[in-house]
Amino acid sequence: MNQEEIVKSKLQEIARKVDNELPEDFGFIVLTFKFNAKPDTAQMMYVSNANRDDVVKAMEEFIQKTKGNYGNDTGKY
Repeated sequence: MNQEEIVKSKLQEIARKVDNELPEDFGFIVLTFKFNAKPDTAQMMYVSNANRDDVVKAMEEFIQKTKGNYGNDTGKY
């Protein structure tokens, strides 16, 4: 199994755990990416319990809030 297949498998495992822990009316997205990847070589992967349109909407909101320094800049959860 190559590294990408391992990550995909782990993401699916994480998604099942997150989905089981959240109330039914909550969506989630788990993103993964490789640190220090050369430009145009990294593949970001994600899992979600939401449809693609809701994921895009949530990510647009995340980007706007993050650009405004909302959140945690410590590099930890």
